[in-house]
Amino acid sequence: MSGGRRRDGRRSAGGGRLVLLFVLLVVAFCGMAGRLVTLQIVQAPAYATLAVDQRSRVVEFPARRGAIFDRNGNALAVSVDLDTVYADPGLVARPGRVARKLAPLLGEPVRVVLDAVTADSRFEYLARQVPPELAADIEALGLPGIYLEGEPKRFYPGGRLASQVLGFTNIDGVGMSGVELQYEDILRGRPGRMSLEQDPEGRALPQTESRYSEPEPGRSLFLTLDKEIQYYSERALARAVEGYGAAAGSAIVMTPDDGQIIAMANWPDFNPNSAGDFPPEAHRNRAVTDFYEPGSAFKAVTAAAAIDDGAVTPRTTFDVPDTFPYSDRVFHDSHPHATERMSVARIIEESSNVGTIKIGLELGGAKLDRYVRSFGFGSMSGLDFPAETAGAVLDRGDWSGSTVATVPIGQGIAVSPLQLASAYAALANGGVWIEPKLLFGTANDRGGVDGSPPPGRRRVVSRRTASKMAGILTRVTERGTGVAARIPGYSIAGKTGTAQKPVDGGYGGEYVASFAGYAPAADPEVVVLVVLDDPEPIWGGLTAAPTFADIAEFALRRLGVPPTRGAGGPARVVEDSDVDDPGFHD
Repeated sequence: MSGGRRRDGRRSAGGGRLVLLFVLLVVAFCGMAGRLVTLQIVQAPAYATLAVDQRSRVVEFPARRGAIFDRNGNALAVSVDLDTVYADPGLVARPGRVARKLAPLLGEPVRVVLDAVTADSRFEYLARQVPPELAADIEALGLPGIYLEGEPKRFYPGGRLASQVLGFTNIDGVGMSGVELQYEDILRGRPGRMSLEQDPEGRALPQTESRYSEPEPGRSLFLTLDKEIQYYSERALARAVEGYGAAAGSAIVMTPDDGQIIAMANWPDFNPNSAGDFPPEAHRNRAVTDFYEPGSAFKAVTAAAAIDDGAVTPRTTFDVPDTFPYSDRVFHDSHPHATERMSVARIIEESSNVGTIKIGLELGGAKLDRYVRSFGFGSMSGLDFPAETAGAVLDRGDWSGSTVATVPIGQGIAVSPLQLASAYAALANGGVWIEPKLLFGTANDRGGVDGSPPPGRRRVVSRRTASKMAGILTRVTERGTGVAARIPGYSIAGKTGTAQKPVDGGYGGEYVASFAGYAPAADPEVVVLVVLDDPEPIWGGLTAAPTFADIAEFALRRLGVPPTRGAGGPARVVEDSDVDDPGFHD
């Protein structure tokens, strides 16, 4: 009996293990089934996409980039078709022979070409944008697996012309600086695409086809630049920089009633057809990206603000010594002189630092700050040019005791050439500041041109104030510091500037010379600014002013502006009592 009970117990234990094993198998199979459902149904789309991504390769071909023209339709940047040489290694027969034939033509070692034509891929570049004669030689070889594909290359027909404004593109046709970068979305178009399939090792998958879509060209741009005025401005600026031994220079020509920039020159410049051969600083559009203390050229802003506020008139007089202590500074005029009674008009005419400081003090710091910002200093111009500077204007709360004396004479404030040109354009435009613009319009699909949005504008001083300033600034060129800016047959309004460069909280031995002005003074058609970096002699009236005259005269004649009756003769001696004549009124 006892032996029977033991056998029943063993049968009972063995049955339990079988049940447990069965349960485990059922659980395992259920888990596997669940995982299969997840992989094959729930996650199937994601894995299918992953598989496609792993075996697909997409090669892009740049689209033909939109051209860039000046305001008269002259080409400044175009795209020309050149051939790019590539290989499909899977179709290359006798790669050693192919490499030996191609290497001398491509100027590459045989090993480099052999590595490319035996690579585990379906597409390998051999050479980009080759000259037509080289493309013809390669095509004549008739090598299996070696192909040529048309690819646009950017070309600048004017070479160095407007180089910093236009900028340049890289080998793939992507804008890297200037207008090319600023309007990349408009110019670039949609690239073409070639889709290939390969295994994870890069080997071509058999019985697969490549897919190719044609690129769509970009839209062309029309700039406000005038090619002839741009070229002349660049040559005149280069002559000035070299003739006066300056380190660099910028010049801007604008039309004051619409803010259009018809020339923007910089020196040194570069050739965008071979941009990599020039140092990066040569690529910089100094007229927009650089800032400096404007010095005496800023005094016109101070005078306009004080006259517009009613703090002074052109006839208001001040006792002007040659030195003036204020707060923690002692200010000096450019030359020693006895204390004189000087009118506002004469202070600007002779560019007296002490007199201008007294004008600024009469206006007061709060109002001066408001006018400075209204004229556009301390903020972006709206041009949206790459790397544009806002300059440097202290917040009102950060002014020191002497700031109210330094700002009126253009110290302790930094401006870009574009900002200063725009400020003078506001005076020339009857007191209305207009957003500067470079884009005239874009080509549309109908063969026409869609104009760019109208520029922003705001009144900064009254028309009456602007008229008074025209009279004061005309005196500067008739008998003041700007006589070298005179142009026979035209009345000129403008102001010289000679500013020391700040160094380590003080001022060093280098200077920035400038002249800003407009013509004809009574009915302005052009505004011209010239800035020279550390010329010799240092004075703006002796270096920048004659360069202004050279550029402005060409621009006036190019635009067909008739001479001003009676202008351009010998300078008339104007007494202080004469400053209340009609030239200072509407």
